[in-house]
Amino acid sequence: PYPGGFAEGGWVTGRFSVVLPGAPLLLDADQQSLYAAYPYQLLIYRDGHWQSLPLPGTPRFLRASSGKVVVGLGEGVYTEEGFLPYPARDAAWGQEGLFWIGEKGLYRETTLLRPGAFSQVVALDTGVVALGREAYFYPEGLLLPLPQVVRKAQAGACGAVALMEGWVYLVRPEGAKPVAEAQDFAAWGEAIYLTPGQRVVSCKEVVWP
Repeated sequence: PYPGGFAEGGWVTGRFSVVLPGAPLLLDADQQSLYAAYPYQLLIYRDGHWQSLPLPGTPRFLRASSGKVVVGLGEGVYTEEGFLPYPARDAAWGQEGLFWIGEKGLYRETTLLRPGAFSQVVALDTGVVALGREAYFYPEGLLLPLPQVVRKAQAGACGAVALMEGWVYLVRPEGAKPVAEAQDFAAWGEAIYLTPGQRVVSCKEVVWP
């Protein structure tokens, strides 16, 4: 799944209906564009046209749904503004710049904001949330315990959507609530795209007190 649909091999359906040259290592999308990452190459599909950008390595992660693309390459990250020497495990653009997860915790640019065992960072309208064994909301400074370790996370209309041990959860400052069983997911607006089975559920189905 990607934010807005599903992909099998090189076949992409949903918000974007295209055929890729092969199964990408990573796939993501924002409002206008589809991004497919391959070793040493980033393909961008926008307004019916393809653009190919060279990458100086094999991508480890791809984040595009925050509006600005960032590709993790191990010793640094590729952005449209250039290569940044941050050894990021994950990264996302926020209103205050690039937030990323390093060995010691959550960083903004070169500043360590919060030490912790995080693996994912998601940009929300109100700030960012770092997720791992727990969730840390910035700038609120709220630390929230989680039921399982987060394997993957994306931003949705209802908050951060996170995959933990076979279940997709909605994570907000109020807590973490299960949405559905799944092995993988992608979030776009209120919709959460789930596999196996190519299911789509709404984050609005989760009832908060």
